Amino acid sequence: MRKLILFFIFTVFFAGAANAKSVEFSAVSNAELEVDKSTKYADTMTPSIKNLLDVVEQINNNQSGFTIFLGDNLKGPDKYNLVMFAKIIRKLKKPVYALVGDKDVSQTKNLDKKEYYRVLNIFSKNRIKDYPYTKKINGFIFVFLDGVNQFIPTQYGYYKEDQTALLDEILNKYKNNPVVIVGHYPIFASDEIKENMLPNNINSLHTILSHHNNVIAVISGHHNIDDEYTKDGIYNISVQSLSRTGEYKKIYIDYDEKTKSTFVKTRIYGIEQ
Repeated sequence: MRKLILFFIFTVFFAGAANAKSVEFSAVSNAELEVDKSTKYADTMTPSIKNLLDVVEQINNNQSGFTIFLGDNLKGPDKYNLVMFAKIIRKLKKPVYALVGDKDVSQTKNLDKKEYYRVLNIFSKNRIKDYPYTKKINGFIFVFLDGVNQFIPTQYGYYKEDQTALLDEILNKYKNNPVVIVGHYPIFASDEIKENMLPNNINSLHTILSHHNNVIAVISGHHNIDDEYTKDGIYNISVQSLSRTGEYKKIYIDYDEKTKSTFVKTRIYGIEQ
């Protein structure tokens, strides 16, 4: 009888565990790395280089499964900045997903998105090569979006029709999976992030999301705001600027397939500036 009771207990426990998915990772926004080109050697230590080196060291020693850089990784669209950024994030012992931000690229400065990722992926182990980029991690589908206009600089971004159409296809394809959308720009407004701070054509993206119920979280940077809020059943995480605050976030997401419930926990980590 005792064996039967123990078997029942373990069966219930493992049945619950089978329904749960969890993922833990670090998110860094607005590193704004800049090298000092006034000296003979461009690898001279600058505050932004020190910040990023400290972050890499911390992440290598925490429990994050991977790291996301949310864009504005560079102070400006400059290949010296990009190569230094790439060489530093290469030191991470875990997978890296580095998005592009509006400060990172410029067609007029000979650093468009194609060249940005060509250089970045030569010198680092960055996983992103094109957008939208999807990656299945621990049962979650991470979708990396790009709303940066490399031809006409704009502070708030713009999602092209082909990207929103592809997002629709992705959400249909993975309709039975919990989806986390990651982008440089926030998608929903909050008390801190006003409607006029969202990408210019955000309504088209909202329309796509309204047709699906598998998006559980959105992670963004750009506005240098530490904010967390729920909109339309989707948990939004805005990550503050590393360059301004010396902080980044570690994010834990737990999803129960049976109850369709999501639990999110974040922790802010700081570095000495």
